[in-house]
Amino acid sequence: MSKKQIVLLALLVCVPLAALVWLGGRLAQDARARLRQDLQDVLAVQLVDANQIVERFFQKRERELLHVTDLARFDAAALRAMVRTHPHLLQIFVLEPDGEVVHPPLAGPLNQSEREFLERARVFLQDKDLLRAADPRSESAKSAFSGDYEQTSATTHGWYAWYWGRGVHLVFWRRLSTGYIVGAELDRSRWIADLIAELPQTPLSETPASHSRIQFVDSNDAVVYQWGAFEPPSGAAPLVEQSASAPLSAWRFKFYVAEGRFSALSGRSAAFNRIAGLSAIGVVLLALAAVFYRESSHELREAATRVNFVNQVSHELKTPLTNIRMYAELLADQMQEGETIDVDDARRRLAIIVGESGRLSRLIGNVLTFAQQQRRQIKLNLQPGCIDETIRAVIQRFQPALQAQGVTTTFAAGADRVVDFDADAVEQILVNLFSNVEKYAAQGQRLDLVSRQAGERTTILVSDAGPGIPTTERARIFEPFYRISNRLEGPAGTGIGLSIARGLARLHGGDLRLLDSASGATFEVEMHTPSREKSPQKGEL
Repeated sequence: MSKKQIVLLALLVCVPLAALVWLGGRLAQDARARLRQDLQDVLAVQLVDANQIVERFFQKRERELLHVTDLARFDAAALRAMVRTHPHLLQIFVLEPDGEVVHPPLAGPLNQSEREFLERARVFLQDKDLLRAADPRSESAKSAFSGDYEQTSATTHGWYAWYWGRGVHLVFWRRLSTGYIVGAELDRSRWIADLIAELPQTPLSETPASHSRIQFVDSNDAVVYQWGAFEPPSGAAPLVEQSASAPLSAWRFKFYVAEGRFSALSGRSAAFNRIAGLSAIGVVLLALAAVFYRESSHELREAATRVNFVNQVSHELKTPLTNIRMYAELLADQMQEGETIDVDDARRRLAIIVGESGRLSRLIGNVLTFAQQQRRQIKLNLQPGCIDETIRAVIQRFQPALQAQGVTTTFAAGADRVVDFDADAVEQILVNLFSNVEKYAAQGQRLDLVSRQAGERTTILVSDAGPGIPTTERARIFEPFYRISNRLEGPAGTGIGLSIARGLARLHGGDLRLLDSASGATFEVEMHTPSREKSPQKGEL
């Protein structure tokens, strides 16, 4: 067992044990805190819903009061009649732009309600607090005193809250385009009763009423309204708390949950977390075992792949070298013995030597290119040229070998524009594809090529009528060293040709794909080939 395997085995044992100890302590320590936070998040949504009821209530009151305070004149009798008409109003008052009281008339006769109002409102009438709140340039108009502040070019309005006697009192004010301020004091008992009538009698979600209670408390922490059957112990702290929206921003919602309910949920949560922790440990064990197995098997596969690659390369090198040596020795023997050399026979032997030399050269080129790919050292040498000419050159090189096997080659040229590409790389792509046809698909006796250009994309289709590639093998044929059959007595090959061809196509900003076809195999070479502004002159290519 290697050192790496020993380390992995130690990790396989030590990591789970350490994780078990850590998870046990951590789960026991954090289970209750996590549950409390989860409950707080859920219950906070209920308080948001309750607060939205408060917001809608005052928005409705605001729409009503905007209509009431839209006054063209300030007749005392009409204003008093308006107060009597609207039971939720306690008093209507009017201020001059500088804050002086217009109504109730300080110099005229006052009724009991108006005298009581002036007494209550003295705190903000004398020190001009409301005037500052209604000033559109004042920050207080946008913050502390105005819960729903709006401003247009002609008028502003909002809420003003002040404390007197039993608690908070509310005034809705409106600044008219003339600068006068019209205010309406709400009847405290009436608006509190109306607001309570809007609030729910049961929890707003699935929390059982017997296990929870929501309290709506004022600025003195006195309960204004509450719902839910649970009675919190004296001095108990709420699980969740939230301030109400303006103009009641000093009031708060408090959410209490029975401790027994919380403990039961906590116990279930802790049990769930322990199970989750153990499951996590199991996953870690499986993952480490898988890593250990993968590392061990990966090294074995790599070793087997290297051995197989060396065997395939040796086998493929041996065949052309043997043929070259054999036919060269035959020619040498005939020349030494002084025999009359048959020209046709000599040409045939020389053709075999040349063909096998080309095959040997292609193999060595593939091995060198693959090594450069592995080291990421390949760089394209883009030069202007015609791709169709490169295709024709490769066809001409393979023509004798293909014709000898009865393979007919057709070429539908459609990529004759001058573009930037690496001719050597494109040639190597085609050589690998042609070699596969020569070795595996010659019995189909057909090789069809199509080239076309569209914009800056060039596509080459290489099709044969051979046995094709099984569907189960199509996903792997572009992997380095992969061959459908590794038998040495089969067609020679190293399993790197298609991998090299795809890599070169992708360096050109395209790809090499195996397309679906009714018979044989069809490969599509796609490349990004920027066009030259100047078209090729006649005879250039």
